[in-house]
Amino acid sequence: MLTKIQLKIWLYALLLVCVCTSYFLNFEDTLLTLTLFSFLALSTIILLTRTHWFYFLLIALIPISIDSEILGGSKLSLPSEAMMVVLLLVFVLFHRAYWSTLKRIALHPISILLFVDLLIQLITSFTSTHIDVSLKRFTIKLLFILLFYVAVNMIEKRKSLITVFVCYAVGLVPVMYFTIKHHAQYDFNPRVVFDICAPYFSDHTIYGACLAFIIPLLLILFKSWGAYSKSDILRWSFGLLLLLILVSLFLALSRAAILSVLFAGLFAVLLHYRITFKALIAILSVFIVGIAMNWNSIYSTLEQNESVSNDGEIVNHFSSVSNVRSDASNLERINRWVCAIRMFQSKPLTGFGPGTYQFEYNQFQTSDTKTYISTNAGDRGNAHSEYLTYLSENGAFGFVLFLVLVFTTIYFGMQNHYQLPSGILKMVNLGVLLGITTFFFHGIFNMFSDQIKMAFLIYSSFGVIVWINLFIKKTDVIVEES
Repeated sequence: MLTKIQLKIWLYALLLVCVCTSYFLNFEDTLLTLTLFSFLALSTIILLTRTHWFYFLLIALIPISIDSEILGGSKLSLPSEAMMVVLLLVFVLFHRAYWSTLKRIALHPISILLFVDLLIQLITSFTSTHIDVSLKRFTIKLLFILLFYVAVNMIEKRKSLITVFVCYAVGLVPVMYFTIKHHAQYDFNPRVVFDICAPYFSDHTIYGACLAFIIPLLLILFKSWGAYSKSDILRWSFGLLLLLILVSLFLALSRAAILSVLFAGLFAVLLHYRITFKALIAILSVFIVGIAMNWNSIYSTLEQNESVSNDGEIVNHFSSVSNVRSDASNLERINRWVCAIRMFQSKPLTGFGPGTYQFEYNQFQTSDTKTYISTNAGDRGNAHSEYLTYLSENGAFGFVLFLVLVFTTIYFGMQNHYQLPSGILKMVNLGVLLGITTFFFHGIFNMFSDQIKMAFLIYSSFGVIVWINLFIKKTDVIVEES
């Protein structure tokens, strides 16, 4: 906590910066300058005296932040990414609790895997075909981990673990209102859904993915509201928020997002019947091997589906998920996957470097896989898969490490679930475990972990699972086999 003298020094310094900025930028509107200063002054006071309020404010502003160009043509999601950097600096410079937390969680297996992942990202950045791009991508990921993963472990009260995600859900309200209102102007035509949520979200797929991620926790919280709050007014307000999110998920028409929620629901059923981690791995292994052995017949069956996602019919939009013959969206995704695999085959050890897929995949496209929506310009460059992005950009070691991180997270999430008695911690653990499961499933079809709107959810969920696991060890809860 800063002293009053130190706080005054910071405020005077901020005032000087604002005055100088106003002079050099030649602001014509004095009111704009005063408003800017008032906002910065208030934010500074909150940041330096009530840092946790600033943290929750940052979370609430993430969904409504807008990508804006800064010097050099780089883009930042403002104001959230700017606030993220400032908050991290305050933690590092003024909060001893940050360093003690970092030390406390450093040896947890999930922490070790995240830091090794960062090390691989750094190494492959120096062997990258675009070193500047890769180093930027590495820096962004480092900041995400150092803030979102560590900050959630600084939380002391159990209920605040839920508050973190509730703040994000509340921040989605303006976005959902804007999107539904905008969509209604087109009579909810499915053909315009793809960028209907812009400028807050780049397209409907990441919008749907973020909605899907928080739905399990919100459903669990609403069902067991009494453990969180005794207020009926808050409960029904929360129920309306949940209903709005469910409606928004459907209207987003993201097939992968809806499938990810169904997949999380299936996982919840397995957890209810106390499936072990070993049994889960066995089921997944048999499933994958079965698909591989019968791929030709499966593919032939899929080719018979002629439903397309862009004909304006909602039923066809969802049923087209298995159309690999004529649906342009699915065919382009396959094109990107094929390119990612070819990139891996070209550089199997180190890959092309973090963030380089969009600049390199064009040379691996062939006429037999390209579609009419394929692009050579690199303006829509994405491997459409978290897993294949790792494979093509970080090589075999990065890919394997990511798989280990996925299953290690599931293992500790399951372990926590089976050990905890009913209560707040069991609720939040199950909610984030199912939420992160939607990401792991959705990651087969899309890649969003480099964007703050999804990165916050991912690394905060990692952090919550570690928080609960360390709490269990600290309180000597009897460990059951999972």
